[in-house]
Amino acid sequence: MHLIEDYIEQNKEIINNFLYAYFQKNYNNKCGYLPKENTLTKKSSDFSINDAMYYTVSLGGKRIRPIFLLITAECLGFKNKALLLPFACSIELIHSYSLIHDDLPAMDNDTLRRGKPTNHIVFGEAAAILAGDALLSEAFIMISGNEYIKYFKCDNILKIIQELSFLSGAGGLVGGQFLDIINSGISIDNSVLTEIHDKKTAALIKAACAMGGILGGADDSLITDLKNYGTYLGLAFQALDDLLDITGSSKITGKTSGIDKNNQKSNIASMLGIEETKKLIKEYTEKGISCLDKSNINFNMLKDFSYYLTKRTN
Repeated sequence: MHLIEDYIEQNKEIINNFLYAYFQKNYNNKCGYLPKENTLTKKSSDFSINDAMYYTVSLGGKRIRPIFLLITAECLGFKNKALLLPFACSIELIHSYSLIHDDLPAMDNDTLRRGKPTNHIVFGEAAAILAGDALLSEAFIMISGNEYIKYFKCDNILKIIQELSFLSGAGGLVGGQFLDIINSGISIDNSVLTEIHDKKTAALIKAACAMGGILGGADDSLITDLKNYGTYLGLAFQALDDLLDITGSSKITGKTSGIDKNNQKSNIASMLGIEETKKLIKEYTEKGISCLDKSNINFNMLKDFSYYLTKRTN
């Protein structure tokens, strides 16, 4: 497990550096400006759209979605990490946009993200909405730039765009957010909650695995297996997140503890109980691993990452 921990830390730094350099290169102003608390009048002269975009991107986090892509491609023999980074980081931009919108008053109405004030608390609700919109668009700018795509087959770039756009849209992430909202405050069964988690959380993990597979030269059958793996790991990850919402503190989760209960949203750990949820996390993880075992490719690093994620406490 020590090896995977070293890999995660090293690649988190690489991802963070790439994102910082990307924003510095592609926007004229210096990113990272944070208005003082007493100047939160949200005047356009106080900050730029770039500041609002980069604020949430720069909050860090585990960077697990880009790391899923890196590990998947590298397990398949793709070793040029520099060429993988734009694709990996595009998923992080979409994830960051989803966090901004999730935290809005109309959705989860949270004031804390990764231990810092949420985007709309800092920049105002209107700017936060627009920053999220801009990050979604920026993700596709990032993966379609001539600087990167000239090294890949056009058909594979189109496959990647299709996977990412579908799984971040109504068929995936946004569809999950919608189901989450319309089912707040009402009693739902486990199958509906699983569908919400499959779309809202697992979709981008599925996209990361599929994109890594495409970049690594996987055939359609293996890409399907990788997507199935991503589904199970996403469900396990969300089940653990639900568990930590009940048992963890804001210091551990980086967001408001008990937010699901506050928003009258269903939580798998509340529904099943703590011990049954732990069993479910293990079951999902093992099912995901079994998808990788269908091939004769050495996916040990991806398996180690799976176990690391589903045993996390921070």
